[in-house]
Amino acid sequence: MRKSLLALLLAIALVAPVFAADEGTMELDIKAGFNVMSSGEVRISEDIDPAFTAGLDFFYYVMPEFAIGAGVSYVFNSEVANSAGTKIGWTNLYAQAKYVFDLGDDLFNNIYPLIQVGYGIVRFDPDNIDIDSNGLYWGIGVGTTIKECVVFELLYSNGNATVKTGPGTADLKYKTIQLKVGYKFSF
Repeated sequence: MRKSLLALLLAIALVAPVFAADEGTMELDIKAGFNVMSSGEVRISEDIDPAFTAGLDFFYYVMPEFAIGAGVSYVFNSEVANSAGTKIGWTNLYAQAKYVFDLGDDLFNNIYPLIQVGYGIVRFDPDNIDIDSNGLYWGIGVGTTIKECVVFELLYSNGNATVKTGPGTADLKYKTIQLKVGYKFSF
């Protein structure tokens, strides 16, 4: 699964410029945020404390209003309720796309829907929980650009993994709402 996902991301990165217009631009976003209303579920649903997140996104505009790209986000470890101190964190690698609606405003330059699909890698602290396999990560949300360089995004995201539970395995689902603020470099 890991090799096929990495192959897919590499293929997207290599093929994307073929479909791009000559006047295509690129963006690199550095973001920091906060996960709120997080919950995890193995067999029972438990709340997870809010956590900070940091990320890096790359976009290539294949049309003046449509961009595709890739990104990585790191969700810092946060405590799981009723778990005697167990903490959980994620690293997500993903492909993404956004469609930018220009607002023609000097303050709020645009608004865009955003979708991300990729691979989520779960971490536990302490390391006494065995991970059987990591799994699908996806996110959907909306964002805006402020003053040509500041980005603000609201994103609902979901990560999946499989953990070992004694004689068998159980599916782990992590869902959260992320509030992100970042800085955009255009080139």
